[in-house]
Amino acid sequence: LRQAVVPSRRLVLAMPSPSEHQEIQDLLEVGKPAASVAALASSATTSAGSAESTGVEASERSSWSGEGDAVGPCESDHVDRHSDDVDVMSMAISHRNLALMNLRTPRTSKASWCPADSDKHPQGSAAAALHGAIFGVINFISLMPTMVSYAPIVFRGDRFATKVPMLTNLMFLSASVHMFVVSILSPMPFAVGQVHEIGLIALAHIAMDVFDKAMSSGCTEDEALATVLIACAGATAITGVGVWVVGWLRLSKYVQLLPLPVIGGYLAYCGYFCLAAGASQATGLTIEGFTSWRQCFILDDILLSKLGLSLGLAALLLFISYKVKHVAALPGVLIAMPPLFFLVLGVSGVSLDTARDGGWIPEPEKHPPCGWEVFQLYNSFQNIAWHVLPSQISHVILLICFVSFGSSLDIAAIQTEQPQPLDSDREMRMIGISNLVSGMTSGFTGSYYFSTTLFLQRQKVTSKMTGIMLCIGEFLLFLLPIDMLQFLPKFFIGGILAFFGIDIMLDWLVYSKDMLSFREYLLVWLTFLTTVSTDLRIGCAVGVAASACNFLAGFSLIPAFQIKQGIMSTSARSYRETMGLLSLSKKIACVEFCGYLFFGAALQISENIKRQVKELGATEVILDFENVVTLDATSAKAICALVKSLHMLEIKVVFSAVGPKEKQMYRLLMKNGALPVEGNEDDGSCMIVDCMDEGLCLCETRLLKTTMFAASPEGENRHFANDTAGQISQYLHSFLAPLPFQSEDSGLAPADTPELLTGIALKMEERFVDAGMFIFEEGEPCSEVFLILAGTAILQRSEKNHKGQLSSRIVGKYSPGSLMGVLPFQVNPAHTSTCMAGPSGCKVAILSREVLQVLEAEDPRRASLVHRIFSRHVSLLTQIALGPAAVTSTGSVKIFKEMSVAVGAMLSDRFASSAGRA
Repeated sequence: LRQAVVPSRRLVLAMPSPSEHQEIQDLLEVGKPAASVAALASSATTSAGSAESTGVEASERSSWSGEGDAVGPCESDHVDRHSDDVDVMSMAISHRNLALMNLRTPRTSKASWCPADSDKHPQGSAAAALHGAIFGVINFISLMPTMVSYAPIVFRGDRFATKVPMLTNLMFLSASVHMFVVSILSPMPFAVGQVHEIGLIALAHIAMDVFDKAMSSGCTEDEALATVLIACAGATAITGVGVWVVGWLRLSKYVQLLPLPVIGGYLAYCGYFCLAAGASQATGLTIEGFTSWRQCFILDDILLSKLGLSLGLAALLLFISYKVKHVAALPGVLIAMPPLFFLVLGVSGVSLDTARDGGWIPEPEKHPPCGWEVFQLYNSFQNIAWHVLPSQISHVILLICFVSFGSSLDIAAIQTEQPQPLDSDREMRMIGISNLVSGMTSGFTGSYYFSTTLFLQRQKVTSKMTGIMLCIGEFLLFLLPIDMLQFLPKFFIGGILAFFGIDIMLDWLVYSKDMLSFREYLLVWLTFLTTVSTDLRIGCAVGVAASACNFLAGFSLIPAFQIKQGIMSTSARSYRETMGLLSLSKKIACVEFCGYLFFGAALQISENIKRQVKELGATEVILDFENVVTLDATSAKAICALVKSLHMLEIKVVFSAVGPKEKQMYRLLMKNGALPVEGNEDDGSCMIVDCMDEGLCLCETRLLKTTMFAASPEGENRHFANDTAGQISQYLHSFLAPLPFQSEDSGLAPADTPELLTGIALKMEERFVDAGMFIFEEGEPCSEVFLILAGTAILQRSEKNHKGQLSSRIVGKYSPGSLMGVLPFQVNPAHTSTCMAGPSGCKVAILSREVLQVLEAEDPRRASLVHRIFSRHVSLLTQIALGPAAVTSTGSVKIFKEMSVAVGAMLSDRFASSAGRA
């Protein structure tokens, strides 16, 4: 409903009972869709113009406009003041009342996100600002420990231990920058943008790698730290540019096409990284790989107490986030935990100095720096190890991919609860600008905080005051000379980090099992374990390679070909030849290759095709490459082996649609020995044609030459004269021949049939059409039926190609003895195709509608034979269309079947009327 209903669009719901009406109302109140829905729940049939309907309509209108029950994109006071914009009508259809409501958005300067229920939303701009400011303070309190905990993620270990307070100030500055940009550029007043954990792990690897390389090159710790800050800020700025380019090129939807197992493994590693950072922060140990966790399991009561408190806090936060729905639960715990810890210290008589000596709380800064003093960490840009920065290009590329992917997921999550569609590319450009500004101000990567954004939307926040308060609060923490870490126990920060880590790991290592295939789930674990055991770049590379192998393994199982038996070409032949081909068509097997024929499909080609063709008993095989994108040398070798094995079985092969000689597919097939060498095609064992239909026609002709069905009509019946009228009569008489299950004396054709057919032939017009000239054109009246006497005719149809341009396509070829135009003669007022004579011209006999009417009036027996011939012709076409696999498409077959049934019924009526007059 949220996706389908927007302002100025109508929604119709049919409600048979009050209970269903209430269920829909409850659903809409929870889901908050984009438009109010009115439903009339009455089982009696009422008229839209009756007094009863008018009364129901009035009650519905009052209920939607007066009580604030409407659920929609606009405030209920809008509905009050603009009740004329709500149009509710009731109609009775099939004992159900339908409510039809047309919502029109009140005229405003621009679209905005408006809450639904007026009784929950403070009215007026001042009240909305106060409402937003209150939630801004609440979110500032809940996000402050999060930003504090992010600094140890990026700057881990003893390398940065003495500088963490100043680096925490940079984290607050970066958070305020992201919030400032989002508040200005986001169309949603409740949007929250902060430093995001998905990019911090890559920044952490950059920080550690750059610091170690700078130190090994002879830099001091201060110079190495300055190089690290330049690397992180530069990586953030470049990431911002990359994300902006993704939005500018409108590629945000393609970013989500990155292999999900690789992203899932990386995010699981992010969770592990947070968990390890939390354990390190709580215990003071350096925990990185799996083996480093052994340090935590020594028999040290203090160490185990720190780790237990940290993990216990993480478990408490997990329980609250999953089970407790109250808005104040999580902020309340975060606010109460540090005072509670200091209260326990006071009650137990433990001094702060003792707690600091025991590693429970960090040492306070003697001279906490003001905001601008943190830039002294850049060491005045002196002795920067610039030469180590190019080595981080791979990390920056990964950072762009991960931030783009994470941001696209955040935007998609926010979109699910918005009444109006978000422009994801515009949002990506905004996130890119936010990261660019953050990088230019020595910050870190960030994005939408989708959970907080959706929380504020549910709390009916409609003022940007929330973002302003959050931005001001974080910027003040950056400016003021306050060491926030001295007020936060280490286990508290470690517990928050562990909470983030466990939550993320549960999502991707446990709960993702139901969202992924088994092999993809294994790839998530493979990427995760490889990244933890080795390095971020190696882990992602292994994940991508494994995903590629998984794709190849799955793709190789997709059938690379399809074998069709019993299909016939579009060439229309005489009745005798067509009946013969119906029994011979199973001798032809069409192998339709498709997609990309690569080495994974070689085994299918070399073994399966040979076995299936042998089982089918085919003597003619067509290898069609029309739907093949390309092939490699391995597949070409396999096709060569297939052709040789078919020749050993005395099966003739025809290659279809292999492309021009200069193309790769033709070249590979030729060089690998699959195609016949030019000049060696005389034996007919292997030939090349342009399309499958041409190949079918070739195979059919060869089969007819080896059977009795290819006999000339002159020898079929000696009752006809040896002239044009006799030739016409012989061809018409073939349509009256007994079927295979009927005897010669079945009585279907009277004894004087030759005489009757000769009379019909004498009334038909003989015409010769020169090569390339039109027999009939598209749009001409369908008033004639044609019998091919000599030469060939080609039927073409105009169609639009993939570029929207009109082009002609051959849909039929006619040879001597075939009827042409029977179907359009019976059902169409005008021709839908164009027919022209073949290369050698065409001689036709024409039966016009006027001649048929004369026959029906003067000689009903002759007219009855004509209709019987038409009926046999349509039955033959229907049998071809209902065969195992027709040449035409599925849709065309369906239409042809329907036409055949209609024509059959029409011919039956005409035949009955003619017989009655006879």
